[in-house]
Amino acid sequence: MRNTPSPEDKDAAFQAFRADLEKAVDRGVQNHEAKMTTMGFVFLGVFVGVIALAALLP
Repeated sequence: MRNTPSPEDKDAAFQAFRADLEKAVDRGVQNHEAKMTTMGFVFLGVFVGVIALAALLP
């Protein structure tokens, strides 16, 4: 025998799932943006270092 949830239970479960998913996506986006910012600064430092080295070498 199957236990079929009521429409209210289904709606509550979907809303909880969507809220959890939205929080996880927000955390993931913020984490990704932080990593990309760090990588951008590292790339900028390497780029400036190479240009400075090329300017100082004869």
